[in-house]
Amino acid sequence: MNQRAHSMKTRTVYAKQLRRMVTFAVMLLLGFLVIAGRLVYIQLFLHEELLSKAQEKTRRTWLRESERGQILDRQGVLLASNQRVRILCANLAYIDRYNDAMAKAIATYLEVDESAIRDRLELAYVTVKGQEVLDPHVRLKVKVTHEEFEGLKAYLAQYPFEEVHQGLHASDLGFIEKMRKHAVFVEPVDDFKRIYPNGMLAAHTLGFTRSQETIHGGHTVFLTQGVAGIEKTCDDMLKGAIGWTETERAPRKRELREYRYRDLSPRAGMNVVLTLDAGLQAIVEEELQKGVEQSHPTSASIILVRPQTGEILAMASYPTFNPNRPSTINRSNSSDKNRAISDQFEPGSTFKIVSIASALSEGTSRLEDKVFCENGRFSNGRWSLSDDHGYGSLSVMEVLAKSSNIGTYKIIRRVGENRFHKYISDFGFGSMTGIQLPGELSGTVHPVRHWRDVTLSRVAIGYTISVTPLQITMAMAAIANGGYLMQPMIIDRIEYPDGRVMSQYDPHEVRQVLTSKSTRQLTEALTRVASEHGTARRAQLEDYTVAGKTGTARKIVNGHYSYAKHLASFVGFLPAESPEICISVLFNEPEGTGYGGIHSAPVFKAIAERAANYLNLKPSNWYLPAHEMPQELVLQSQAMAY
Repeated sequence: MNQRAHSMKTRTVYAKQLRRMVTFAVMLLLGFLVIAGRLVYIQLFLHEELLSKAQEKTRRTWLRESERGQILDRQGVLLASNQRVRILCANLAYIDRYNDAMAKAIATYLEVDESAIRDRLELAYVTVKGQEVLDPHVRLKVKVTHEEFEGLKAYLAQYPFEEVHQGLHASDLGFIEKMRKHAVFVEPVDDFKRIYPNGMLAAHTLGFTRSQETIHGGHTVFLTQGVAGIEKTCDDMLKGAIGWTETERAPRKRELREYRYRDLSPRAGMNVVLTLDAGLQAIVEEELQKGVEQSHPTSASIILVRPQTGEILAMASYPTFNPNRPSTINRSNSSDKNRAISDQFEPGSTFKIVSIASALSEGTSRLEDKVFCENGRFSNGRWSLSDDHGYGSLSVMEVLAKSSNIGTYKIIRRVGENRFHKYISDFGFGSMTGIQLPGELSGTVHPVRHWRDVTLSRVAIGYTISVTPLQITMAMAAIANGGYLMQPMIIDRIEYPDGRVMSQYDPHEVRQVLTSKSTRQLTEALTRVASEHGTARRAQLEDYTVAGKTGTARKIVNGHYSYAKHLASFVGFLPAESPEICISVLFNEPEGTGYGGIHSAPVFKAIAERAANYLNLKPSNWYLPAHEMPQELVLQSQAMAY
């Protein structure tokens, strides 16, 4: 009995142990199933999310800005280029409570806004390995050169941080030493800063750039963008294409080059070659500055163009600016404004070249025809017209040389409103010239149907119409080249970075405005202007015959024409026998007597003398009269003329 009970007890124990083992096995199996299911879930459903998080920890994409294309003059002189720069950053862990002192030190050395730096140095925290630490990577300033960074490090090494907090312990002094060495650093990615090697030379034509933070492919990159001038016009060609590097990084942010996944090099931008000549541009700007110091105008502009092709060889405006430091642009006087293409004004007497040209071309007047100029005062009972000097009878040539308003009106009256308006339009007034620069204006030419009885007399002498300096320059150039209005050129060609030509721009003839016969007659009259018998005696050159026209336009002030504020101008070309250059000089509100012959003509003369020497132009006495030339020289001279 006892044996049977013991046997049953033993079986009961075994049964319990078996149940425990089965239960444990089932639980173990369920645990494995849960783990396996979790692994399957992670692999199938969380794979992309976890992979992305892992790559955020180890993989980094560096965007690489392309090197912007260069801008060169016609001789290959570098006008705009690039300098390798970095992005300046700060590690807040090494700054801590010294952020105000550090902000002041950095702002003082780099000449930037201290409050902006202080805001960036405000203590901020990021989570690293589950712990909140001070942000080790705060961007302070982009486009910092190697020299600027090294200079800043040397400056911080000597900066008196100790004076900010008196009675420091040894541990604090040790912290400051670490701060001097490790607080600022640069990102290990090359960037580019736009530089203009010649400073303010051709500033309005070149324009300037700005660095703009852009999100590209989900990543931040600072891109250089053209804001004005050629930089803006040709921005798409100059900027190139962004590159990037996708790589693994070690725990201390060092790149593991053997684990680079992608490495796409940026593509450099195209080079832009201008029609400008840096030598002539320097001459123009130097003489403009001298003229400004002499006449003290509120603004001024000068254009030098090759009349046969329409190529702009030099273009300058006052006031000016330094494109290397666009933040210094004076907005109050619009120092960044290219006045040669965006100033509109009533031209005054320079517009008489259009009036006399239309009369000669239409055949309603000849140079020797006499015009009675009413001794300086004319009235038809409804409106009046006057001259600065009282003239009796003058020939058409003398009317232009003396700049008689009355004589010009009587000459244009024979042409008629409609035909005169057609010549105005044909010369390009009222329309943009199409120069490859931003900001050009078209001027104002009212339709004939809106003209009143007095309008013809005012338009004939350059009032009740507005033009730009470039328009009046191209009109004179059309007279110089035999009657063909050319589209002004500022870009000569676009080149690949290796110098191969991608696109070549050729001179473009807009239309024929005058016949060669009428331009020869008009040129003869214009040479009289720049003589002892004309209003531009101060534009005469010793070795070259100058053809040109002065302008003195009264400006409207408070709704009335002022006797104190004028726009003084002179536009002319040389040598008159075979024109090579055409120059316009315009001074807005010069001090004293506002005559173009006093303020603008001398500046024209100074530029013309230096430009002719620079270009090695043959003097006018080289062009002998035809009867004194050998036959082959006669043919050569005729071929060169128009």
